[in-house]
Amino acid sequence: MRISVTVAVMLALMPFLGLSGCQKMSDSTSTEQELPDWLTEDASSDDSSDLFGGAMKGSSSQLTLNLQPGTQFPLRKVVEQELTQDSNVGQQSPNRSRLEILFAITVAETQAERTKLQVRYDRVKYQHDIASDHLQFDSLSPPSEIPLAVRAYHAMIGDGFAFWIGADNQIVEVEGFQEFVDRCLRTVPEEYRRSVVLSMEAGSGDSGVANFIDNTIGLLPYGTQPQIGDSWQKQGVISRPIPMHANNIYTLQDLNDEYAVVDIRGTIAPSTTATTIEDGSGVRVNITGGDTVGSCTIFRNTGLPQRSRVDRNIEMTVTAANALEFRQRKRVTTTIESYPSTGSIAVEPPRGSDSKGLPGETPFGQQVTGGSPGNGIQPAHFQANSATGNGTSFSSDPVPQPGGGPVMQVTPPDLKLPLPAQFGGGTQSAQQPPVGGPALR
Repeated sequence: MRISVTVAVMLALMPFLGLSGCQKMSDSTSTEQELPDWLTEDASSDDSSDLFGGAMKGSSSQLTLNLQPGTQFPLRKVVEQELTQDSNVGQQSPNRSRLEILFAITVAETQAERTKLQVRYDRVKYQHDIASDHLQFDSLSPPSEIPLAVRAYHAMIGDGFAFWIGADNQIVEVEGFQEFVDRCLRTVPEEYRRSVVLSMEAGSGDSGVANFIDNTIGLLPYGTQPQIGDSWQKQGVISRPIPMHANNIYTLQDLNDEYAVVDIRGTIAPSTTATTIEDGSGVRVNITGGDTVGSCTIFRNTGLPQRSRVDRNIEMTVTAANALEFRQRKRVTTTIESYPSTGSIAVEPPRGSDSKGLPGETPFGQQVTGGSPGNGIQPAHFQANSATGNGTSFSSDPVPQPGGGPVMQVTPPDLKLPLPAQFGGGTQSAQQPPVGGPALR
C-alpha cells in the first residue's frame, strides 16, 4: 500500500521505530546470556580512581591521554529521548524511548603518535512508549521473537571493532567497522537496513565513532596547559537530524591531582534543509535554534571521562509539500557511567519494568556488595543531553554520514509521533516499510 504524503512527512524524520511492535524474528537462543568476566571479578583496590591505573602524580595542568596497553575500562551508556510536537489541537504528549548499553574499551596497542582502542558490546536494554506502542527488550534475557527495532542491537552483543586515535585525540583510522555493521544487519531485511543503520547512528569510515570522541576525549585542549578559568572553542557540524552548525566553548572550571572539570556551553545556529520522501514530495525542516549547557569531569591520570552532563535542546519547524507546518522539539539525555574495578558485583536478572533499576542497584539490576555509597564501589556518572542525539563532529573531524562507520555513539531507534490533525492524524502503520531520510536525532 502506498504511503500517503502526510504519513511520509513523519516517516522522513523518524524512520524505522514504528516497525518494532510487529516485525519479529525467531531466536533459538532465548536463554539468559552470560556477562563478561570483568563484571564479576573481585578486585583488591578500594579507590575508584584506580579504575584507569591510579592517580596522576604532580600538579601539571596539562590534560592529555595516558593509556597503557592491556588496560580495560567498562562503560555504561544510556540514551533517553523525548520528542514533542505541536498541532492545531495543542501540544501532544511526549513520546519517549530509552536505550541502555554496556560495553568495554580495551587499550590494544600504543605507538609514538597514536593509540589503538578495541570496543566490545556486552549488553543492551531498550524500551519505548510511543502513542499506544510499548516495547521492552533486554539482551541478557531475550525473547524468542526479536523485534525488528532491536535486532541490530541484539546482534552487537559480544562483537565490536577497533579504532586508532592520534596525539591530538582525534581518530586517524578505524579497523573492522564495516564488517561489524554487516554482522549486525544479517537478520534485518534488506529493505529496512538503511533505516536501521540510521537508527544506530553509523557514519562512514571513522566518522561514527568521532561523535563519542568529540564529547569525551576530543574535548581536551591539544598542546596546551590550561589553568582554571581558561577557555577554548570548537566549531563544527551536528549531523542529526539534519546538518547543523554548532559552536561550543569549553572552560576549565576546576582542577586537582585526580580530576579536571570542564564546563561546556554552546549554541546551534538556525538552518534549513529539504529532504525527498518516497513519493517524490519534499519536506522542509527548519532548525530555529538550540543550545548546549553542561560539564565533564576527566580523570587526570588517563584523560578519560569520569562524569559529564551536557544538555542540548533544539527546536524545529517541519513544512510539508502542501505548505502545512508544525513545530517539533527534541531532547535526548545520554548517561555514561564508568565502572570502578572494585568490590564484588553479583549480577541479577532485571527486575520489573523499571529499566533504571531499584534502590541499591547499579545499572541493569546488578546488586553491589562489599561496600556502600561513597567507598568507590558505586559507578561514576557521565551524562550528556542532546536534542539531536549525542554527537557533535567538529570542524577538524569527519561528519557522520549514513551508510557505515563506527557506532560507539549509539542512539535509540528514532521516535515517531502521531500526526497533527491537519495532516490527517494517525501514526505510521507498523506494517509499513520505513522511508529513507534524515533520522531525527
